[in-house]
Amino acid sequence: MIFLSSGFPVLNPSVGLLFWTLLIFILVWLFLSKFFKNIVQALEDRENFIDGSLTKAKEADAALEGMEAKKVALIKEAEQKGLEILREAEAIKKTKIAEGETRGKEREKNILEAAEQDKKNRMRELETNIQNQIGQSSLDIAKKLLKRELEGNHEAFVQSQITNLKKEVA
Repeated sequence: MIFLSSGFPVLNPSVGLLFWTLLIFILVWLFLSKFFKNIVQALEDRENFIDGSLTKAKEADAALEGMEAKKVALIKEAEQKGLEILREAEAIKKTKIAEGETRGKEREKNILEAAEQDKKNRMRELETNIQNQIGQSSLDIAKKLLKRELEGNHEAFVQSQITNLKKEVA
């Protein structure tokens, strides 16, 4: 209210004030429009850059999703191959175990046959050895018996020789 009564020129504009204000405004507008073109251009460039970046980000996101799908598919494929390899390894293991058991049984059979043959050979050898000893002892007894018979009393001698033979055999 004070401004109205004191004659403040802004509230009661005159034609000169309006002219000069309009002129300064147009000059400032023209002056700034030269610089604003560069600023506007920079803002438009920045907007285009941001739009391009957003588009590239969306494309990268889509590509990343595609890669994620490929990764999941590769992981599934690798798991399948791993399971297949494990199955094959298990089959090979079972085959090798069966082959090993077969070889072990064959070796066992061969060893038992060899042991049996060795046992038979030793038994024959022992039988031959015993027969030879008995034969030798019989010859010795026969010699002594003949010697005694020529000398007499041979029954006591035969009994003593049989006891000696029993001692030797035992």
